[in-house]
Amino acid sequence: MTEGQDNRHLDLAARTLVEERVRSLRRQVNRELDPDDLVLRPTAPAARRHLFEEACELYWNELNWEQLTHEELVGEGELTEMVFPGLLALVDAWLPRSDNGEPDRDRERRDVAHDFLLWLASRLVELRVQRPEDGTDRATRQREIQVTDDLIDLVTYRLYCISDGEMERLAN
Repeated sequence: MTEGQDNRHLDLAARTLVEERVRSLRRQVNRELDPDDLVLRPTAPAARRHLFEEACELYWNELNWEQLTHEELVGEGELTEMVFPGLLALVDAWLPRSDNGEPDRDRERRDVAHDFLLWLASRLVELRVQRPEDGTDRATRQREIQVTDDLIDLVTYRLYCISDGEMERLAN
């Protein structure tokens, strides 16, 4: 398989993963979810690329910090919200709310958030197919899989306007 074919398979796997998460979420919250492609004011290409790259850099910085310090390690796993506080704040900034609590469609950067969600899904697919050679790499990779998987959920909740009450029901 060529690199281009590998990338297409990875893209397809990432899109499928996100679509399955959204379908499952829709069933669990028992309501229709806002469409992810409703973008009133698309982000300019250069700004979109810059914001996306900033998010990727934050992901790597916060993940690497956690791997160095294990500050958020509780039992066998990390508290994902605490591993990625800056990244989640950035996602929240991309998805502002109006005074009435509804998404502020005029100021949001939903397209960037969706790009980043697909990138996270691609990262998760890559992690799941990697085969580390020693136990230390395997444990590190398993923790990275878990926090990336949880981060996908947290970004999805924000992108699809899942309420605090709905998140509590999902956790139970």
